[in-house]
Amino acid sequence: MTFAQITGRLFPALLAFICFSQPVFASNQTALVQLVEYVGADYINAVVDGEIVSADEYAEMTEFSALLAEGVANLPDAAGKSELQSRADSLQQAVSTKASEAQIKSLAQAIRASLVEVYGIPVAPKQAPDLEKAATLYQTQCAACHGQNGQGDGPAGVALEPAPTDFTEVARYNGRSLLGLYTTITQGVEGTGMAAYEGALSDEQRWALAFYVGAKAVDQDTAEAGQQAFATIPGMKTGLTLDALVAQAPEDVLDSQGPQAYAALGYLRANPEALFNKNRFIALSHAKLQQADEAYQAGDQAAAKAAALSAYLDGFEMIEQQLAAVDGELLRAAEARFMAVREAIDRHRDAGEVSLKVTSASEVLDDAAAVLAGDGLSPAATLSASFFILFREGLEALLVVAALLTFTRKANAARATRHIHLGWIGALVAGGLTWYVANTLIHFSGASREMTEGVAGIVAALILFYVGFWMHSNSNSQKWLGYIRDQVDSALGNGTVWVLTFVSFISVYREIFETILFYQALWSQVTPLTQPFLFYGIAAALAALAVVCVLFFRIGMKLPLSLFFRVTSIVLLVLSVILLGKGIAALQEAGMISAFYLAVPTVDWLGVYPTIQGVLAQVIAVALGAMLWLRGNKASTE
Repeated sequence: MTFAQITGRLFPALLAFICFSQPVFASNQTALVQLVEYVGADYINAVVDGEIVSADEYAEMTEFSALLAEGVANLPDAAGKSELQSRADSLQQAVSTKASEAQIKSLAQAIRASLVEVYGIPVAPKQAPDLEKAATLYQTQCAACHGQNGQGDGPAGVALEPAPTDFTEVARYNGRSLLGLYTTITQGVEGTGMAAYEGALSDEQRWALAFYVGAKAVDQDTAEAGQQAFATIPGMKTGLTLDALVAQAPEDVLDSQGPQAYAALGYLRANPEALFNKNRFIALSHAKLQQADEAYQAGDQAAAKAAALSAYLDGFEMIEQQLAAVDGELLRAAEARFMAVREAIDRHRDAGEVSLKVTSASEVLDDAAAVLAGDGLSPAATLSASFFILFREGLEALLVVAALLTFTRKANAARATRHIHLGWIGALVAGGLTWYVANTLIHFSGASREMTEGVAGIVAALILFYVGFWMHSNSNSQKWLGYIRDQVDSALGNGTVWVLTFVSFISVYREIFETILFYQALWSQVTPLTQPFLFYGIAAALAALAVVCVLFFRIGMKLPLSLFFRVTSIVLLVLSVILLGKGIAALQEAGMISAFYLAVPTVDWLGVYPTIQGVLAQVIAVALGAMLWLRGNKASTE
């Protein structure tokens, strides 16, 4: 198989991985959560003491329990699915035999918890819901049916069967998760007066409404007790994460964590901003580091390794870009200390040494918390951070694309030029889709971010190495240069042209992906006063990149073709080594590659990170490049 054929097959596979790395069954799972919650909450309106009190409601319970059992059967295989299926079948049977409300609620609660545990949390709001705006939105969109105060007594709901939900009813509150409410608002409920609002309201508005109505039954005493518990009880913040708040119903939390956690959940529903701050990720990271230390002291290396990896990916990784925008040196120090913890565990170091590494990582977390505790970046810091994010990420991609375009323009290769343009334009489109997906449809976990960066970086490095060597190997070939002077479109085969397209795509997409993450982080660090400076930085970076592009084209077009090939091949080979180091570092942070710490400085712009694996890979790449370079020079002189 030729290199071009390999890349031709790899291109769609990599794009699919990048765009659809989250579970494809997420929407099915949210629908199942909605079904089980509806049965659990509304069964009392259908059956009382074994007798049907509403034929319409009972028909719905029968239909929804059957759909639930069928939906569970169609979920992908996973550990725990058989038990989940058994519970879903039992719920369907219980409905058919008109079982007690307590039995139905117990089964519904167990099914909901199993769905979350076995298949994960599919969605969560991207930012703290604005409950003030939600209150206004409720009056315009919901009050006509659900009533001004959410008691289900709105004038338009009088004739509806079943009646609109009374959000102030504690029993209903206890059985409904925010995920279930969000799904109901999004998809509606077929056969009822509840319409779907997916097209009418934005994702942020639907989440805000879910939080708003989901807190209607929380009284002042519960909220105050919950605030106190959340702030003072050890382990409460790590136990009530955003995922838990969204996916678990209050009765789930009451049964699993007790009355104080139940009160804290009520407080968080009414005050969600308490979970949308950087400190929660730092607290999570602290807790996971402690778990890693305790597991290692107990001799459980696997659990220690998993906890140490989670401390980085689920905690620190989520505030990494914010910290990079404020203090890059502190970021690199933190990454090194987290890596040192994982390395010590991997290499079976003494338990005392692991504890010291954990303490060191915890200390840098406290430093990060202090740095991020300010009121946001200053105008100058915002402008500077915005400029260097785009200029640094854009420069790598620009050098690759400009080198390829200069080559094809010098040779009047119109077809190849069009394909290179197709590559980088496609990358911009894919980047736009990534931004949309990351902000509206799915949540990129720390692991998926690092894996995407790592895979894209290594693939780009391999192909840039190939193209760089290809250019060098032909830089002294008179026959090839003759082809170029005549007509490069006929000299380049279809495979080579598509390789150039892929190089253009992957080089640009990787930088766009990183840029999106950095600007999302930077946006959280600016205030309304400094927001304009973020856009000033973007404009300045675009202007600087345009100047670099013009200079590259002008200088490149004036160079003799042989010299241009040599210079360009050096640029591409150097970039391939940089991307190789960055790709390996990203996969190490995702836990896909082991990391053994090496006492060398971090040089981010060269892709040099202090691990044996990364440095060794770059040394091998440099040695291989030098060997091929010398062999090419020798062959050209013979």
